[in-house]
Amino acid sequence: MGGVQAPIAALYNHAMTIANTSGEPRGARDGAPAGAPPESSVAVACLLSLSGGFLDAFTYIGHGGVFANAMTGNVVLMGVKGAAGDWGGALSHLPPLFAFMAGVFVAQAIRLPVPRMGARWPALLSLTLEIAVLALIAFLPRGFPDLWIVLSISFVAALQNSSFGKVRAWSYNSVMTTGNLRRFAEGLFTGFVPRRDPEILEQAGVFGAVCLAFLVGALMGGLSSGWLHNAALAIPVVVLGFVLTRCWKPSPTAPEAAGT
Repeated sequence: MGGVQAPIAALYNHAMTIANTSGEPRGARDGAPAGAPPESSVAVACLLSLSGGFLDAFTYIGHGGVFANAMTGNVVLMGVKGAAGDWGGALSHLPPLFAFMAGVFVAQAIRLPVPRMGARWPALLSLTLEIAVLALIAFLPRGFPDLWIVLSISFVAALQNSSFGKVRAWSYNSVMTTGNLRRFAEGLFTGFVPRRDPEILEQAGVFGAVCLAFLVGALMGGLSSGWLHNAALAIPVVVLGFVLTRCWKPSPTAPEAAGT
């Protein structure tokens, strides 16, 4: 795991550099404005995106050429294979779509109001469930059926996507990168035209870091899946475990933080 910790640490330091140069109050934590929940920090967004890229590469390379997170890719591949007459291959991309939808439904159900439960518990529960499922898959033998692995990962990826949707005050996607890349490009253009705008450029830097994290995760997933097979999921388990420890801390505005 030593070779994996270095890129994770470098990515975290890059995210913290963006956060620390933003001019926010010193009370800000992990790149989130003072008073914001830790799950909206830049560091958490980057680490979640790293995990998202890893899981897509993991299922595509090691489990049938199917994406666990990128449903757009699955739809495109389903259409391409169907047009070529490979209906069996086309239909192999259909189950992850239903698993992803099921994950979204469950995430929405978890977010329904529950008496005496804080507003952040759905995100923490979803992340805990994702870690547990990935840890279980990491111990499965190499010959375990691909379908059930892909469906399980698509399900928990949807939980993550639905539960973590903000980096600072901006919406982002931790399991797909198209929208983040668009926000990065828009920020670069708007930040320089017609005049330089440091705040917009800062936003572009955040989305650039998130996109870079997704790429790093995909690279790590592509390399480690061939070497470690299912055991490669120990890497995102460690990453998400670190995220969970950061998010478990109460936000500065929470009653426990205020001493009530």
